[in-house]
Amino acid sequence: MALVFLVGCSSGNENDNPDKSNPPTSDKQQTLLENMGPLTLTFFKEDPGVSAETIDELVRKKFPQVTLKIIKSGKGTTIDEVTASGEIPDIISMSLGGLSKLKDLQLLSDLTPFIQSYKFDLNRLAPGVVDVVKSYSDNGAFLVMPFELNNNALFYNKTIFDKFGVPYPKDGMTWEELFELTKRLVRTEGGVQYNGFHYNFLNMVYKNQLGLTFVDPKTNKATINNDQWARWLKVMTAFYSIPGNQPPVDEKTAFLKNQTLAMRTGPNYITELAAAGASGLNWDLVSLPHFSGMEASSQMNAPFYAIPPTSKNKDAAFQVISYLLSDEVGIALARQGRIPILKSETVRSEYGKGIPGLENKNLAALFKDTIAKPVPFTPYDGIAKSIFNRDALTPMLSGGVDVNTVLRKAEDEANRQIGLGLKVMQ
Repeated sequence: MALVFLVGCSSGNENDNPDKSNPPTSDKQQTLLENMGPLTLTFFKEDPGVSAETIDELVRKKFPQVTLKIIKSGKGTTIDEVTASGEIPDIISMSLGGLSKLKDLQLLSDLTPFIQSYKFDLNRLAPGVVDVVKSYSDNGAFLVMPFELNNNALFYNKTIFDKFGVPYPKDGMTWEELFELTKRLVRTEGGVQYNGFHYNFLNMVYKNQLGLTFVDPKTNKATINNDQWARWLKVMTAFYSIPGNQPPVDEKTAFLKNQTLAMRTGPNYITELAAAGASGLNWDLVSLPHFSGMEASSQMNAPFYAIPPTSKNKDAAFQVISYLLSDEVGIALARQGRIPILKSETVRSEYGKGIPGLENKNLAALFKDTIAKPVPFTPYDGIAKSIFNRDALTPMLSGGVDVNTVLRKAEDEANRQIGLGLKVMQ
């Protein structure tokens, strides 16, 4: 409800307060907005982003005549089961991992005609978003509409740095520089083992900062056994070769609750950090480190909206999606800690302002995690990523294994599973 209040407050007479970042509504769009009668749209939600309840409140506030019939993914209500029952959603909200599934089920339609018809300005999206979305299609179709970013940063416990007299990390560090800093923070003090740095493993695999392919789109063969992936593994597992810096059971607990971890990165749980700060955690953040000689950018991993081609309400569905990507909604969600996919500085400057405890934090660091040039998308990327994490990264964390050996085994297993998938499709 707080979000709806914020959106309501940000609305007003457009003639009295013109916003050049939002172009005027097209005649066709205005006609639909004014003349739309009572309508029910089926909204399927699988991603863990903005809650379905929040979306429902936002839509009802803007379009009182529209009712969202919300179906949350769960036991008995997966997208496969819902569509098999004959119910076709009008809007699907899903994380990137579900893209291949929707392709298989033929639940993606090209949004380009709607973008053109309703004059949706793609230039409002963050740099790189459009190129990434078009890379999901063989012909450059705009199959989905991403609605927020999953940017990363390096979070650190200032108390641990102060305790050991170590200078704080800085924006723009390389992973190699972070390694040297980590070594200075691993020690036992008063019977407590302090760790220097840990990260969420699969999250960083998905970030893929070196811009490497997982599967060759022409041959459908895994491409994870090479010198570039070997470099990634060596750099990202070096932290765990530091005596005493072996990973805890849960890096999130070690940082937020136990407060024995000096630095961490992975999913951005900003609201929990603010709460931990109120309980005594003295924290801040800097930009996500990058590989030396490379730009500081990552592969986009954003949740999205999609409209199935068999929906009977595609125009209305796009109207709802368009509104959910408006500046006013972007500001409301940004205030509550959702990283906007809009490049508007007006929207971004509102980030975190609705969350007590974020004052004077280096929140700008989150926006330094920019979107890299996309790597070719294949329906088997998920298989290769999971196997790389399990059969290459995880063994390397324990040490005592050869990087070339684990990469070879991981690639063989990925190709085996991809082959099984191809046989099923054939």
